[in-house]
Amino acid sequence: MAKLDFNTADVAVVMGVTRRTVQLWLAGKNPVPTSVDIVLHAIFEGLLSIEWVEDRLVKSLQIA
Repeated sequence: MAKLDFNTADVAVVMGVTRRTVQLWLAGKNPVPTSVDIVLHAIFEGLLSIEWVEDRLVKSLQIA
């Protein structure tokens, strides 16, 4: 998160979760899902663009 200069709201939007969920991860109350770790690392390493991830999230919400 810090390497990407993301705050809790940024991560919540990108991962499709609530800010509270991110806060629980950061506090160590809940483990960070492997998928979240993978996506954030892929964004940081330039393998995924933030725009692509957000677009996929929007599309998945339209289907649901």
